[in-house]
Amino acid sequence: MRKIWSIIKREYKEAVFKKSFIIITLLMPVLMIALSVLPTLLMMIETKKQTTIHVMDQTDWLFENFSQSLKDTLKNGIPKFVVSKVSFSENDFESVLAEEKLLIEQEKLAVLLVVPKDIDSVGVVQFYARNVGDFSLTSRIKDTFSKLVSNHRLRESGIQPELINKLIKPVKLKTIKVIKGRKEKEGGFLQEYFSTFIFIFIIYLTIILYATAIMRSIIQEKTSRIVETILSGANSFQFMAGKILGQGAVGFTQYIIWVVFGLTLLFFSGNFLPVSSQYFSFSPIIFFYFVVFFILGYFLFSTIYAAIGAITNSEQEAQSLVTPVVLLLVIPLMLIGFIVKNPDSTVTTVFSLIPFFSPIVMFARINLANPPILEILLSIVLLIITIIGLIWLVAKIFRVGILMYGKRPTLPELVKWIKYH
Repeated sequence: MRKIWSIIKREYKEAVFKKSFIIITLLMPVLMIALSVLPTLLMMIETKKQTTIHVMDQTDWLFENFSQSLKDTLKNGIPKFVVSKVSFSENDFESVLAEEKLLIEQEKLAVLLVVPKDIDSVGVVQFYARNVGDFSLTSRIKDTFSKLVSNHRLRESGIQPELINKLIKPVKLKTIKVIKGRKEKEGGFLQEYFSTFIFIFIIYLTIILYATAIMRSIIQEKTSRIVETILSGANSFQFMAGKILGQGAVGFTQYIIWVVFGLTLLFFSGNFLPVSSQYFSFSPIIFFYFVVFFILGYFLFSTIYAAIGAITNSEQEAQSLVTPVVLLLVIPLMLIGFIVKNPDSTVTTVFSLIPFFSPIVMFARINLANPPILEILLSIVLLIITIIGLIWLVAKIFRVGILMYGKRPTLPELVKWIKYH
């Protein structure tokens, strides 16, 4: 144990005091803040520039109603939309249209709307602009026209739009999640999906990040022959265990820092994150399981990555072996939509009990549907048994592969290493 502890301390000190560790550790919270705050701030920023709109109205009723509907104001109190009606006749329609398009090209006009005479039946308004990607503007104009035309159709049919709107007023659905043994809470699909995806994506990202660090460290020390010096004072199992635990401690240190920043950002910056906080669900028991499945997932995959590092001689050579391992983590991410909608289905339950998928799938189920405690414990037990079996298996490969150089071993050779005593 003393030798393993020495390797752990060596791994930890070498990684933590690197400039790259400090930069990444400090940079990640900055990116976290930027990705969380900037979208919300950008959504809240309202341009002070007015939008000029010209309307070529071929009906005798729509323009006045349309201009009255666009009464928005900017923060300084001035009208957001400046709407003008373009005069034309049937003979000069095309020439006037060409002149209006020229104003758009010269950036003297933002939007030109051409309303056909038979808008009630056709239901299409032509929208001309230099920028047709402004979703808020196009949606606002589309919704305004839709409402005005619908109301006009109703009046022409002898029906009062106000009465119809009152009769078809939609019903809001207030969703309340019932959780056995815990307090009920309001929630919805977006909250369930968003919070679950954030948590499992962090598990996926950190497992890949730290397991890859182990593999790269082993490959570097193997190619530089430093491993031979280390193994002169410790056996291969002690070296592998020290590597995994040392890099795990590095990752856990970095992880704790990010979690503190993330929780601080989430719970103490409601004014900056009204959108994110609205769609994020969190509780102490969820965080407990989050840590449990992250640790178990880390040990499971870092053991496999350690074996890959031992039997390969370069990162390029290791990539072909890493790809199928990464797919084991990617598959649950691809199924997240199905898992959110069907957290207690047979397919989801089976996936949550398969050790290579359970760190993500079982945690997602816990966050979504509070599965039976026996299923959670079974998933944890199966993970632990698999980790122990992998450590035993990988240790046999590791003790031979760590000192092997040159050609990567074939599958029959790996089987011989496992059988070797």
